[in-house]
Amino acid sequence: MKKLVHNIRLQLESGNDLILASIVESSGSTPRSSGSKMAVRRDGKIDGTIGGGLVEALVQRAAAKLFDIQNIAISFKEFDLSNTLAANADMICGGHVTVMMEHLHADKETTDIYIKFDDCLKLGQKVTILSLMDNEENSTTSIRILLTQNQAIPEVQGFSEKSVSELQAASLKKDSPIIQDNHNQRLIAESFTPQPSLFIFGAGHVSRPTAALATTVNFRTVILDDRIDFANIERFPEADEIEVLPDFNNAFANLEVTEDSYIIIVTRGHLHDKTVLAQALKTPACYVGMIGSSKKRNAIYDALLEEGVTQTSIDRCHCPIGLGIGAQTPEEIAVSIVAELIKKRAGD
Repeated sequence: MKKLVHNIRLQLESGNDLILASIVESSGSTPRSSGSKMAVRRDGKIDGTIGGGLVEALVQRAAAKLFDIQNIAISFKEFDLSNTLAANADMICGGHVTVMMEHLHADKETTDIYIKFDDCLKLGQKVTILSLMDNEENSTTSIRILLTQNQAIPEVQGFSEKSVSELQAASLKKDSPIIQDNHNQRLIAESFTPQPSLFIFGAGHVSRPTAALATTVNFRTVILDDRIDFANIERFPEADEIEVLPDFNNAFANLEVTEDSYIIIVTRGHLHDKTVLAQALKTPACYVGMIGSSKKRNAIYDALLEEGVTQTSIDRCHCPIGLGIGAQTPEEIAVSIVAELIKKRAGD
């Protein structure tokens, strides 16, 4: 989702209108569930996916028509794939999907919302998008409101503050849009939870492929080092944040580490690794990993035990880091590390 939002922002900033297609309801054996999204450009190219195949082709065809109907802001399209249409497309079994299609005009108001949306996701903040429209299959009006974390509930015409608050709360618990009708109006709330944060301490040769690969599998990457020549956008163009530290002694001072956070320690030296690990073990992070041989690990662990760190805390650390796949090169090591992160995230 983060990549899709960023690409939508870039398209709007470049003056290109889009049709944003979102599955709001699905049943049967449809390829993707509610909440799946895809942006369609005027030239027919797409970003994101709502399942591929027949559904995607039908939505692309419908989007091409919407570009030329200026008075429709949001349209709901229903696709029945449980009949001959599905059989002719070689689908083993079909289903039914309802797709919300929004015409995102490249105007200042819409562009500003997606700029803020993109920035919030990069910072790891939850976001809720409220869309107010006519209670019709095709709405000629659409008012979008972006709510960030801890923001006061705004006034929404036709809906009480309580109903808006309840709608937002419900959307935060669900991965798909929540729709509430009120006479001739419809309010849609959709919340987006940021990807889990991955804090990578050290910006050396292993960090670069690790950060790049972790980003592709939906981790929010934060690079931290005390060397500006290493911790910079040129070396880590995919990173969500890059922080140059004065040193590693207070490495977590400006970080918000939660139970959903992951920490990787790959600094340039044993002493730095030990300094960061001592701090990392005090956080609630669900994963702490440190690169290094068994000899290096044991030396650091012994030093920490002498300083009063408990064995229970030390046992939280994954070291040597990564799954045992015989990795040798930085790129192979990155694969082993990210594979272990995925395994942890999956609950294994």
